[in-house]
Amino acid sequence: MTADDRRDGLADGPAGDLTALEVRLLADALAAAGKVAARLAWSRRRVAGLMPLAAEAVTGLSDEDEERLDALLLRFNSLTAMIQDHVVRALLRVEEEEIKDRSRKDQRLLVEKLGALRPHLGFATLAELRNRVAHHDPDDPGRQAAILNEVFARTDDLLEAHDGILAYADRKIFAGTLGLKPAGPAGTGGEGSAPPHPP
Repeated sequence: MTADDRRDGLADGPAGDLTALEVRLLADALAAAGKVAARLAWSRRRVAGLMPLAAEAVTGLSDEDEERLDALLLRFNSLTAMIQDHVVRALLRVEEEEIKDRSRKDQRLLVEKLGALRPHLGFATLAELRNRVAHHDPDDPGRQAAILNEVFARTDDLLEAHDGILAYADRKIFAGTLGLKPAGPAGTGGEGSAPPHPP
């Protein structure tokens, strides 16, 4: 089965049907991740004026600022999980990699080997940060400020990881027909772009 067959679902028989389904699942996963990535980029711009946060500043935040920071954390967590648990797995299935008994680390390394995920971005540390966000103590201003500052600082890495996987899939699997824009400066999440819906 050729790469074109996998992309277009033209292979005959059950294998071709399965691959066509996997390609559609990958497209759906990328589309869903793209929406969250655009909203994350928008959230990052909305809180930029608050950063870096000091511990004493956390207790004096307005309700609106707290909502903006909560949205940043939520979207950072959501995009990390979507890439790790959905996009990476869907991409590896389309690439006909065996992932049944592979750990998340092994799956990530496979995607790096394919050239879809840049190793210098340290996606493993992004996933670890996501876990710390999920378990941080919101009643400790010092720890909350540290988490928020780190998430803000690493959001660009997460968006670059998303955009890299998107570009790889669009080029290699969808032949430029996917129609999704990157969330970084050149795409929907870049400076000067309209806010995503909902903001």
